[in-house]
Amino acid sequence: MRADDTRSVPSGIDDDPPISLRLHDDFVTTATLLDSSSVTIRQLRPGDHDAIVTLEMALTEEERYLRFFTAHPTYVGEWALSLTRPEPGLVALGVFETGELIGVANFVGMPEKPGYAEVAVVVAHEQHKRGVGTVLLRELGRIARNTGQHHFVAEVLAENDGMRQVISDGGWPITQHRDGPVLSVEVNLDDIDEEGAAAAGPAKTFGSDRGT
Repeated sequence: MRADDTRSVPSGIDDDPPISLRLHDDFVTTATLLDSSSVTIRQLRPGDHDAIVTLEMALTEEERYLRFFTAHPTYVGEWALSLTRPEPGLVALGVFETGELIGVANFVGMPEKPGYAEVAVVVAHEQHKRGVGTVLLRELGRIARNTGQHHFVAEVLAENDGMRQVISDGGWPITQHRDGPVLSVEVNLDDIDEEGAAAAGPAKTFGSDRGT
């Protein structure tokens, strides 16, 4: 699941929290995972760069492939920099448990398609099936909806059962189209509530793919 991993990074930025997010600089919230653990969710900052790189380096080759569409991404440092010193239109959040970064997610607006934003998430190795990705996506959905976005879009490998489950667990209304090994997924943010969950009605799951 990716969202423009190789975008350029602005220069001349100090170590203060990035102002381009237009969240308040001390933005922080909490969430409860499936095992009842409490975690902190906050915007990523320049000081988180090394922790993001460490998280990526600890992934297995399969996990890297499913997230980056390649087992050996060469742009990890640039990717981490883009999350911690984001350009306008990009929002990046991290989940922290007792100070340790265990997941990151971001969305970036699509200038060519107003109201749409690409979304991506990566969860640390051995932190899967705890609801980390779900709480990240719900918080991102809430922020996106409150800042004028109407749709999330993402490309997900059809074999990425974990990420498909994360989106389904979010309870979001989705549409999808399969093109070979890749699923193009779209979430209608207008149909989620203030907490980032489906507002009403049954959510479509990944049980039936449209297209080939």
